[in-house]
Amino acid sequence: MSFILWRSYSKARNNVLSCANNCNSLSSIYTYFTRTFSDEKFYDPEFTNSTILIENGFNVHELPVVVRKLKDLADLNVPPSTETPRATNDSLSYHLIQEEFKQCMDLREVFSLITKCTKITPNIALGAIERIYDLEKDGNLYVPKTENIHINFAKGAILEKLLKVVMKTEDTQTILNVLRTTSLVMEPHKHKFCDELFLRVIDNKLTLEQLCDFALFLIKNNNQQKYSETIDKLWVGFVDKEKEINETNIVHVFAVLPGLRVSKKTIVALLEQKLSELWSKIKVQAMLDIINIFITEKYFSLQSFPVLGHWLFTNIHALDDDELLDIITKFTRLKYTDQQVEAAVEKFLKHKGSKIKSQVLVIGILNYCMQFQLCNQHILNVCSQYFLNNIKQVPSSFLKSFIYPFGYLYSNPSPEFWMSVEDVLLDNCYKINTDDLSSIILSYIYCGQYPLKLVYKIFSAEYIAKVNNNDVLKKLHLIDTALSLECKEYSGPLLPKDQWFKPVLQDCRIKNILEKIKDNILSVIGVSMELSTGIVLPNYCSDETYLIDVMLHPVGKDDNTFNWKSPTIRNGSIAILIHLPDHYCFDCEQLIGPQIMKKKQLKILGIKVVSLKYTSLSKFYTSHDTVSLQKYLTEKINNAEPCS
Repeated sequence: MSFILWRSYSKARNNVLSCANNCNSLSSIYTYFTRTFSDEKFYDPEFTNSTILIENGFNVHELPVVVRKLKDLADLNVPPSTETPRATNDSLSYHLIQEEFKQCMDLREVFSLITKCTKITPNIALGAIERIYDLEKDGNLYVPKTENIHINFAKGAILEKLLKVVMKTEDTQTILNVLRTTSLVMEPHKHKFCDELFLRVIDNKLTLEQLCDFALFLIKNNNQQKYSETIDKLWVGFVDKEKEINETNIVHVFAVLPGLRVSKKTIVALLEQKLSELWSKIKVQAMLDIINIFITEKYFSLQSFPVLGHWLFTNIHALDDDELLDIITKFTRLKYTDQQVEAAVEKFLKHKGSKIKSQVLVIGILNYCMQFQLCNQHILNVCSQYFLNNIKQVPSSFLKSFIYPFGYLYSNPSPEFWMSVEDVLLDNCYKINTDDLSSIILSYIYCGQYPLKLVYKIFSAEYIAKVNNNDVLKKLHLIDTALSLECKEYSGPLLPKDQWFKPVLQDCRIKNILEKIKDNILSVIGVSMELSTGIVLPNYCSDETYLIDVMLHPVGKDDNTFNWKSPTIRNGSIAILIHLPDHYCFDCEQLIGPQIMKKKQLKILGIKVVSLKYTSLSKFYTSHDTVSLQKYLTEKINNAEPCS
């Protein structure tokens, strides 16, 4: 038996390989193995089920196809249809026909209207069927018992005839209208109409919009096996319609993605390519819908996301406050940003910052900065100025979102900012939950600001007695310890010593890299000093702030015998801190507030500090570049930051 795969199937990226049980070489490109469809439609001897391999770059996907069996060699000379189907007048008049039938108030009037038609077109038949269903649903088919048998007989005969008319239509839109209808009369027949549509997909007779509508119907009803098996076979139609995808309908193709399985990667590759071509013409709402699909799919695309960033920068002038908030929120949910996105937000604030009226937009931008640890001074300055201008109108529940990012990102706004903030916090401290208030105070301390009035207020016995959350208590102990070390005006520590001191665990990434480079560090420091790892400073609160990754100390003074009260010994020691990528702002150069506070307090304690980048250590180690690694360690240790 011979088979033929129409040219349209092998069109994808011009590189198609077939899959078969006896494929031994590329020469067997048109060899297929046969499987049978699960429904009776495709027991038809004209078709068989197979799979095909699609190569796209370095990726190869096996996809399902329907293969038409070759009956006559003369059929090889008949090229597949390449014409774009057009909507007929019959399809365009469908809604007018519906309105006409809605005037019929009972079954007799429906029959009467049908008999007046010189020709019963498929859409007239469909309109009549839908009206019969509506009358039955609304209980308007009551007839005298004497006529009931005749009416039902006539109804059955007419419905059968009308269904045959609809099935024979050449107007694809009419069949799609059948799938959309909620008529119970049509429900048992929808499988046949789906089969007919699928065959038209094979013959390239659907427009791109019709193909999307068909796919969405199958996806909506994928709880039925018949429909779920068909969805992934539609990839052929989308590949055939690649040239028809434009800036308007590309969003409709994206909407199909959530329902695909084995063919999803193929359609994604197609859409990524089209998005790269069409991005400059895509309107705001369409792009928002596309981004929503990426969020729904939890899909990260190295090819498409930079395109989205470039689109945002190019179209930023056309966005209003709500649209920018929507897009920024979506990028935050996608966990993606780049220089284009950052520049777009900065550009928006530069031109429209003074006109912003939405508090939620400013909070959205600050959340975006926090998500990506983005310390852009222009963005943060505009946000801080907005806050100062509207500080009296900001609800207490929003205060942490407005204040915390400035300390965490170590942007250090003007002293006026911190003074104004403290006044507002003093007025609202009993309206803000303790966790948020603790975070805000830490934000102050990161930047070297000390809101003592506020601290004394929350450290009162009455206030502390109401705190029963261990995480909040831990923050309060950190505030108490930090102020005791940094602020000479602070009369602390005020809190009792933490009796439930818990060990601070060192990050496993830091542990692993230390095991690998420990010998290199020892070779750099020589015999004059010894090395200890994972040292937690005693007599301080249980927090990562007081964990030293590597301590270089005088010989004979290990972590068990080290006299922390001896200034001489402390001044002769060096604390090496290994900073992970998330210890830095987005530029990978500036440390975030908690890490700056850590270094500052170690230096206050009289310990020299060395900062090493985890990424640099990993790079040197994995590339076996021992010379560069030791040079890097030597330079950093010899130039340790002096104690305060």
